[in-house]
Amino acid sequence: MADPKNVHIKHRSRMKGKLLENGGENYHPHQLLEMLLFYTIPRKDTNPAAHKLLNRFNGIDGVLSADIADLEKVDDVGPVSACLIRATGEICRRYSLVSAERISFPSTDSLKKYFAGNPPDSPVDSLLIISVNSQLELIRTESLDLDEITNNPSAARLITQIILKGGSDRIAAGIFHLCSPPLPTRNDYSLTKMIAEAASAIGTELIDMIVCSGGHTFSMKETGAFGFSF
Repeated sequence: MADPKNVHIKHRSRMKGKLLENGGENYHPHQLLEMLLFYTIPRKDTNPAAHKLLNRFNGIDGVLSADIADLEKVDDVGPVSACLIRATGEICRRYSLVSAERISFPSTDSLKKYFAGNPPDSPVDSLLIISVNSQLELIRTESLDLDEITNNPSAARLITQIILKGGSDRIAAGIFHLCSPPLPTRNDYSLTKMIAEAASAIGTELIDMIVCSGGHTFSMKETGAFGFSF
C-alpha cells in the first residue's frame, strides 16, 4: 500500500511544478487555495479544506475577505491557516487599489494628454522625464529647468542620473515652452538627441519626446520628427 505521506508529497510537487511552468491562470480556485494551504498544513491533503472554504464563503472573493474567526470555523483551518488566508486577502486588496491608481500610456495620445496636463511648476522653459515599465505604466517623474541643461557640459551625466533613478528601461520626455508654439526648435532636437543617446548608453529607450506649450502638444515620434521605436 502506498504511503499516504509520499502520495501527498508527490501531488504537491506536481502542482507546484505546473504553477512554475505554466503560471496560475488555468488553475481552479480550489487548486489555488489548496496550494496556499500547503504552507500551513504540511502533512495532510488540503483539497477538502479548500472546497469547504469555497462552499462556506461562496467563492474565492468571500474566502479572501472573511474574518479570521469565521475562517477558523472551517474544518482543518486552524489559526495559522486563517491568518495566512486573511493576509493574502489583504495583499490582494492593496494590490487592486494600487493597480487602479496606475497611470498607463497605451498610445501616443495618452502620452500627449499626460504631458499637457502635468506641466512642471517652473517660471521658465522646462523638461519633464517620466520612467515607465514594460507595460508602459508610470513609475517615476522628474523635472528640471532647461537652463540646467543648456550649455551644460555635464548635461548628459545629469540626464543619466535621472534615468537611473527611475529604474526602468523606457522613458518618455516632455519639453515645455512658455512663450513659443508647441513645435520643436533646433535646441529641442539637440536635447532629444542627447537624451536618446544617454538613455541608450545604459540600455534605456526614449519612446517619445512631447513638445508642449499652452496645453497643446507635438509628438516627435508621431510626426516622424525623430527616430523612435517601441
